[in-house]
Amino acid sequence: MRKRFNILAVAIVLAIISFAYARYDYTTKHSVAIGRTRIGVSQDLFGDWMKDEMLFAIIAPIGLIAIGLVLAIKK
Repeated sequence: MRKRFNILAVAIVLAIISFAYARYDYTTKHSVAIGRTRIGVSQDLFGDWMKDEMLFAIIAPIGLIAIGLVLAIKK
């Protein structure tokens, strides 16, 4: 039982990291730093930016969680 949970937990953590990377990559590409001030994208967590970063924001996290579920159920 513990191994099942560990596999699922790792998959969820990797999915969160993938989502965070997509958000970070989008904000660095679409903002300008002037001194200590950063001007650019809105601060909403979910929104139109997800269309631009489809692979790391949506597809990879869903795939990782699905694979984690399958592996957890199989064991």
